[in-house]
Amino acid sequence: MSTTTSKLNDLIELLNDGENFYTEAAAKVKLPAYKNLFLRMATIKRAVSADLASHVAAHGGDVASGGTVFGSLRKMYADVRASMTKDSEAVYVAQLEQTEDRILEAFRDELNDDESLEVRRLAERHYPELKRAHDEMRDLKHRLAA
Repeated sequence: MSTTTSKLNDLIELLNDGENFYTEAAAKVKLPAYKNLFLRMATIKRAVSADLASHVAAHGGDVASGGTVFGSLRKMYADVRASMTKDSEAVYVAQLEQTEDRILEAFRDELNDDESLEVRRLAERHYPELKRAHDEMRDLKHRLAA
């Protein structure tokens, strides 16, 4: 597997974590506004992942189909915490914002990578949209905490 394919698959796994977590959270929250937000965020992750996957396939690589162990653990932790509180939306928002942190950090790291120009260009293309999604969840988390 080439460095480019490996790096893209690492990003895809993080995006898959985010998409899966948002989709599951949308199914578990009661308020339609949160459900719609979470589904919109899942769609963003899916679209970016699909773009990266097309580049992996173009290199003849196998596209990562799963997520990370850490992402699975974060979902389980959020589910347990949400089941123990009346404000499950706030729990999911806080945990999803941390997932956004991981995704954004990974893309930010690739912006400074000199090993693969293709990965850096893809990171540059998607970083603004991922940053907006991150900031939206961060701001929501802060509003809910206030």
